Amino acid sequence: MLKTINLHKKYNDFTALRSLNLEVKKGEIFALLGQNGAGKSTTINILLGLIKATSGDAFINNISVKNEPQKIKKHLAYIPETVLLYPYLTGIENLDFFSKIAGFHYQKDELSALLKRTGLQETAHHKALGGYSKGMRQK
Repeated sequence: MLKTINLHKKYNDFTALRSLNLEVKKGEIFALLGQNGAGKSTTINILLGLIKATSGDAFINNISVKNEPQKIKKHLAYIPETVLLYPYLTGIENLDFFSKIAGFHYQKDELSALLKRTGLQETAHHKALGGYSKGMRQK
């Protein structure tokens, strides 16, 4: 499912990640814990394909993050601590906008079904996000 091999990340003279080797198999739950500066966010950003490793590689479902960064995105979901959405757009409009950026094109009823699947109540689908709670925005 997820594997890193000698993953390194350097920013000029600063080493943010050094020789990370890990493997998370199907059905396993894995948490990255550590103090600030331990490399948790760097690792996540490399796995998501948002930044490139200086050396080494990571694999999502045996797909190289380095060689096929677009292909891995079909297998990932990420919910950051702070969700940056457009408060004047509705839930459907935000989902439509961000899914198009990712290369997906859904009909409005498909978007609504996706929001419903996350547990977001249907009455919120067409309301501006400015009135959503944090939990609603994360859904």
